[in-house]
Amino acid sequence: MPPRAAPPRSGQMNNILKYAAIAASTLSDISDSTDVPFLRTIATVTVSILTIVQTVKTNQDECMRMVARIEELLSVILRLCAPQNELSPATLRNVGSFTDTLQKIHAYVNLQQNTSVFKRFFRQSENAALLAECQAGLAHASDVFEIEARLVTAVEMAEMHDRAEKRHHDLLELVGCQREYEESDSASLVNKPVFEFRNSTTSFIMLPPNPQIFHGRDTELRALVQLLLQDSARVPILGPGGIGKTSLATAALHHADIDAKYSHRYFVSCESAATYDSLVSVIASYVGLTSSPNTSKRVLRHFSESEPSILLLDNFETSWEPLASRVQIEEFLSLLADIPHLALMITMRGAERPGSVRWTRPFLPPLAPLTDTAARLIFCDIADEDPESNTGFSELLDLTDNLPLAITLVANLATFEGHETLLLRWQTEKTTLFSGGFDKRSNLDLSIQLSLSSPRMLNCPGALPLLSLLSLLPEGISELDLLQIDIPMIQDMRRSKTTLIRTSVAYLDQGQRLRVLVPIREYIKIHNPPSPPLCRPLRRHFHELINLWNDYQHLSAAGIAQRLATNVGNLESVLKHGLDHEEPDLVETLHSAITFDSFCRFALKRLPPMMELLSRHLDRLDNHQLHGAYLTQLVRSWQYGLFFDPQTIETTAVQHFRAVGDIRGEGYFIYVIGSYYRSHDDDIQKALKYYRTAQKLAGACNDIKTQCFVSREAAECMWQLGQYHEALAEIQEMRRLAKHHGLFYHEAHAIRVELLCRVTLGDLKPCLSLSAEGRALLAFCGLQGSTLDLALVNSDAQVHSEMTEYAEAKALYSGTVVKHSPLAQAYDRVNLACIDLAMGQDAAEVRQELEAIKAAFQSIVNPQGITMCDALLAFVDIRDRCRVKEATLSLERLFYESRGNDQEILLICLNVLADIQWGLYDAWTTYGWALVLMGFALKGKNIIVIHNTLQYLGDVFVVMGNVSTAEALFQVALEGFTAMGIHQFRGNCGVRLGDLLKRRGEEAKALELWKMARPCFVRSSQAKDIKAVDERIKAFGKVVDGIAVKVLNEVVLV
Repeated sequence: MPPRAAPPRSGQMNNILKYAAIAASTLSDISDSTDVPFLRTIATVTVSILTIVQTVKTNQDECMRMVARIEELLSVILRLCAPQNELSPATLRNVGSFTDTLQKIHAYVNLQQNTSVFKRFFRQSENAALLAECQAGLAHASDVFEIEARLVTAVEMAEMHDRAEKRHHDLLELVGCQREYEESDSASLVNKPVFEFRNSTTSFIMLPPNPQIFHGRDTELRALVQLLLQDSARVPILGPGGIGKTSLATAALHHADIDAKYSHRYFVSCESAATYDSLVSVIASYVGLTSSPNTSKRVLRHFSESEPSILLLDNFETSWEPLASRVQIEEFLSLLADIPHLALMITMRGAERPGSVRWTRPFLPPLAPLTDTAARLIFCDIADEDPESNTGFSELLDLTDNLPLAITLVANLATFEGHETLLLRWQTEKTTLFSGGFDKRSNLDLSIQLSLSSPRMLNCPGALPLLSLLSLLPEGISELDLLQIDIPMIQDMRRSKTTLIRTSVAYLDQGQRLRVLVPIREYIKIHNPPSPPLCRPLRRHFHELINLWNDYQHLSAAGIAQRLATNVGNLESVLKHGLDHEEPDLVETLHSAITFDSFCRFALKRLPPMMELLSRHLDRLDNHQLHGAYLTQLVRSWQYGLFFDPQTIETTAVQHFRAVGDIRGEGYFIYVIGSYYRSHDDDIQKALKYYRTAQKLAGACNDIKTQCFVSREAAECMWQLGQYHEALAEIQEMRRLAKHHGLFYHEAHAIRVELLCRVTLGDLKPCLSLSAEGRALLAFCGLQGSTLDLALVNSDAQVHSEMTEYAEAKALYSGTVVKHSPLAQAYDRVNLACIDLAMGQDAAEVRQELEAIKAAFQSIVNPQGITMCDALLAFVDIRDRCRVKEATLSLERLFYESRGNDQEILLICLNVLADIQWGLYDAWTTYGWALVLMGFALKGKNIIVIHNTLQYLGDVFVVMGNVSTAEALFQVALEGFTAMGIHQFRGNCGVRLGDLLKRRGEEAKALELWKMARPCFVRSSQAKDIKAVDERIKAFGKVVDGIAVKVLNEVVLV
């Protein structure tokens, strides 16, 4: 650790604050225009620290020393984030670590501002420990970023040398060419290239026949014909082997407009013309000239003296690619192009045009793969069948990547062998299945081999290793990932990438990812599979990315998650490849596979793809931590149909963790198995016991984050069991722990659970401001719009719902329901259905929605949600006077089943059974249910339910004729609902009291209560109750003549 610096003087302090603010603002601007993780969080937290530090009351010198260090580090991070620098996973990890340190510093500085002397005295050791963590984090950041800064300088120098060497190499390779490098590269970006296969006669002077099966090229054919109709047309048709260049060119030669314009049409195959002399000789033979020492001049004279003609040089790359004769070839091509009435057309593999000709503009883009529709039409024309009547049709087309040659060969084979047999053969034979012919137009392997053996490929040593690596990446790879992988076997990554694009062996898709088509990938896997030394750097790169996501989920790491999401197929392929070989990094690969499954489950909400595959590889290793991590992840994935015996899993996992003394791992596993019992078995009591054990283990190894996880889950369990005050105490202690350690994300989680408790206890007034505080903490983490942020919005909706402000609640739920995960979305829909019920929505519509929600809960195996829907469906039946007896029995059964396990469902049932307005029982039986409800409410100190029960009891006493008791109960309930601000229930009590007073003849007091009730019903959107209270006021006017209309108008205005 560097020596302790002196605190900055006043002038220095102002400068430091100023420059730090500028740096934070710049980082914020960068984060707006890039997806670099952590920058917004760093900027937001830094600005908050700079604001707080100016008003700290204690340890100001220490705080300013840390701010000075922060300002220095921000300057380094800004330099690292320069546009020419791409941050590697290792650098991002350092930035993430610094972000965590900033949050701890924020917590420390905040304590110096807010904490009283008394509290500081009793928490001296905690404050000292937090300060030590802050100082250690800053020291680590200074060390790593100093190295990073030196590396940036070194890399910039190295890149200058690389660029100079590359320019020199390109000049040597392209000597005599007038074509710029960028033109060839950009041409490949226009469209995704593919292959095509056509049989065309190449040994006869006559034209090949017009293609009879020709779909999906109408746009290209129109564009090509328009180009050829221009004077002195010079048109290259580019693309990889088999993309349909020859077919397109042949179709153009047969087009009526071309036939009318040109007296002579020549189709010349250059397939065997690998030298200048052979090319000239082949052209001469096609136009009827014999070979002689002056053949080239005779050919030029022939075309110069003939009528308007069009010359197609098919497969021209065979002649053009050899460097030894390229200059001569291009000179001859240029001379042909100088003949004004000769239209020149060439087809070439790749995306690069010969540079000696002024080609007609606009350029025809390299041919792209066929559309799905065109591919289906070609297949059906050849196979003569209805795709809908055959299973496996789509799978067969997927093998072709819409490559015309592959489609043709697959369709022909499918005609004789059937779809299922062909798919089975593909599993073992791959591209050799489509390679029975003797030329490149009927043999897929031969076509691919020709592309790979071109001089441009052979002259770039890194091209084939890169292609081999790409064969493992079904989703291609971004330039960012490609350039960050240090692969010794590929010295010049940029040149290798460009070579693959120029030869059309690979292409850039619309997202600028370097990709290889399925047939080429499969060919490479067989004939040139990636070697272990080639794969290891790629696997290590993905390992760093997946662990970076895992370690910094609590911060805004959307850029990392996005990179992983676009590489899911690649990760699965690369990790499986690492498992299939005896690799020295097998343990690291297995850990990555486990974390990758966690990413799929958590971020993508999909079935983890590798869990079943991992078990057999684990048996090869005597690694207890790895076994424990696998079993932990297995339990976490239970929702995706992975079956296991939890008791056996628990015993085995604990043995593994204890064998190596891994208390942290054991504590986290116990937490996970507790969550399994809570969610899968709906056994809240059992889950709570496991959480207590996990808390002790996490505390023993000072694992603060696991302590936060477990305390939060334990508090939620206590809340479900109706232990609201205990849950509130638990979560407030967790919040203090998270706040002290600068764990903003966990503190926001604690606020969410605290809101649950406060709402249930009727402490509604501070809830909205508390929710805003939680969302501000998430903004510090850069997690606006995250799942937790949406949960806090839902807390606001719940507060409005409890206050019976249904319109506001419905608006908030409607905004979050479309953004949530399937489980949270289902609960949002439950809440919306409850609001619809409260607002008097049609019962049939609500019933239909609840049935749909129940099906959603069943699909994700959520017992609590299913039971909740059953209870609400029973209530809908009772409210609609439909199957009342069956619905009542259902509620009674659900009540008994939920006792001691789920207070929320229990209260739903009791709130119906104890309400005499539904007429389910006689007065005494209803009275008994109301007492049961009161007992549970008093036990949990649920203030809202207590006052609801008072109202229910008042209704019972009215029926029994005990009006004075009923009046007293309504009055207490009214006062409670008024204090809590619960509009509808306040209005209900006001109406009931008014009715009782009217019966006693106290009409004036009754009128005041009805006047008070009406705006309560308006605020809670109770149309029926508004109408009923209006009728009471109007009826009152019949007794006191002329008063009612005036009173009612006054109430409406209010």
